[in-house]
Amino acid sequence: MSYVPPHLRNSSSSTTTTTSKTSSTTLDTDYTKLSYTSNSYSKSSSNLSSFNASRWTSGILPQSVRPLAVPDTVFPQWKPSERVLRMKPEQIEEVRLRLNVGVTAAPDSAPAPAPIETFTDMCLHSSIMKDIAFHEYTRPTSIQAQAMPVALSGRDLLGCAETGSGKTAAFSIPMIQHCLAQPPVRRGDGPLALVLAPTRELAQQIEKEVKAFSRSLESFKTAIVVGGTNIAEQRSELRAGVDIVVATPGRFIDHLQQGNTSLSRVSFVVLDEADRMLDMGFEPQIREVMQNLPEKHQTLLFSATMPVEIEALAQEYLTSPVQVKVGKVSSPTANVSQILEKVSESEKIDRLLALLVEEASQAEGSGHPVPLTIVFVERKTRCDEVAEALVAQGLQAVALHGGRTQSEREAALRDFRSGSTNVLVATDVASRGLDVTGVSHVINLDLPKSMEDYVHRIGRTGRAGSMGQATSFYTDRDMFLVAHIKKAIADVESGNPVAFATGKVARRKEREAAAAHKEARVSLSNLSMNGPTSINIEDKYRFMIASSDIKREGAADSAWDD
Repeated sequence: MSYVPPHLRNSSSSTTTTTSKTSSTTLDTDYTKLSYTSNSYSKSSSNLSSFNASRWTSGILPQSVRPLAVPDTVFPQWKPSERVLRMKPEQIEEVRLRLNVGVTAAPDSAPAPAPIETFTDMCLHSSIMKDIAFHEYTRPTSIQAQAMPVALSGRDLLGCAETGSGKTAAFSIPMIQHCLAQPPVRRGDGPLALVLAPTRELAQQIEKEVKAFSRSLESFKTAIVVGGTNIAEQRSELRAGVDIVVATPGRFIDHLQQGNTSLSRVSFVVLDEADRMLDMGFEPQIREVMQNLPEKHQTLLFSATMPVEIEALAQEYLTSPVQVKVGKVSSPTANVSQILEKVSESEKIDRLLALLVEEASQAEGSGHPVPLTIVFVERKTRCDEVAEALVAQGLQAVALHGGRTQSEREAALRDFRSGSTNVLVATDVASRGLDVTGVSHVINLDLPKSMEDYVHRIGRTGRAGSMGQATSFYTDRDMFLVAHIKKAIADVESGNPVAFATGKVARRKEREAAAAHKEARVSLSNLSMNGPTSINIEDKYRFMIASSDIKREGAADSAWDD
């Protein structure tokens, strides 16, 4: 199945029918009017439709990317061990309760497969088992124990878990197993499996894990397709034929448009951190891919949060999915202790230095390594300034922001992961998609402008069941966001699991609250009194009627001017 760029598409041809799994209606948005040929391919290797044939002979596409006949996709009949098959319903529920896993199967489908607490009982390919042993993986995590049996059985999956819970392996291992059951990839073939991720850093981590579980497979090929790297090298790798592509949506669409790859053999699709991809505006690219896949394919969608947009996407593109929830969905994590500390702008650096020096002294005194800490700041220039100030005080710190080159960013992350540098000073480029093991402390030197960015930042610690701490310095200009954070913390403590919800609906509510907050401040500042009447205002609310000494706008003033 080949991709035809928009400017080469035949406007006189009949409108392309989408391959949405739940609807066959024709959509009018530009990104759905494509000429992928997924539905035009016969599953027989000897027959292509006349529609395809006319395209290949018309000279529209270069000879080098004309398609090979597409072999049949194989969906193997997977079975776990006999011990798992003999589990009774009450035993299955007991295991899920112990793992803190919630499972919901679609009403029109069979019950979800039982959770499996050992890799041996999953009956995986011998090469995969060898690599699991090599990397000393002993037992599946909660998300792996339940999501992997669902994926191995060929079912669509909607996975919701805390970041750092092991979800990458939860889809990587079944994806590799699926690819091993397919006819071999040939030169000119598109990939067998596709993983879309929101950021380059996350894509690199996924590729690393996929390679870790396929290291024993000599002919198994994985390609990473992201921006900021040599597109010519990616083109050569894709045209040679690969088993798995891990990509960011924009760069993958670029390669489709150039004819460097196709979707003709894709039968396993993963949308990782789908909520973040929607936040970053990748919905058109996601739909462009999903609506032009071969009819027979399996889809796994993972999201740390569950806003209504994700539910709508799952309803449209997943067939009778099994929903697997681990822990509290739509909250940062119950494992993060959140501390809010009020300081003046001029006190922030000194307070940060004191905090980091104290932590380093405590670690050295107890004989433990200095903990890994991420410090978030507002601007790139400030990021460099803070890192330099920390280094000047003898701390091991490095800056990470969008102004650094790709090689500089990779070197910074490598040093941080290895522990040779224990403080990473970063802008929001690192607030989502990074999975660094062992980050014990996140410090917001500058609070972000929205609750959603705050959630993403503190989610860098307290991962995979470990405990973490988040310290946020704030000034009067941050009071709107601070009030929301305090309320959310109180709501979580009172049992509300969605107090830290993200997504478009949550952002709209916050925008409305910000507007009301601003209006209240203006009304109070214009208040005039006649006669002896007086109003007593508590000190903690006095900032709402007093002019701020800070000239620049703060979070509540400028966050929603879009």
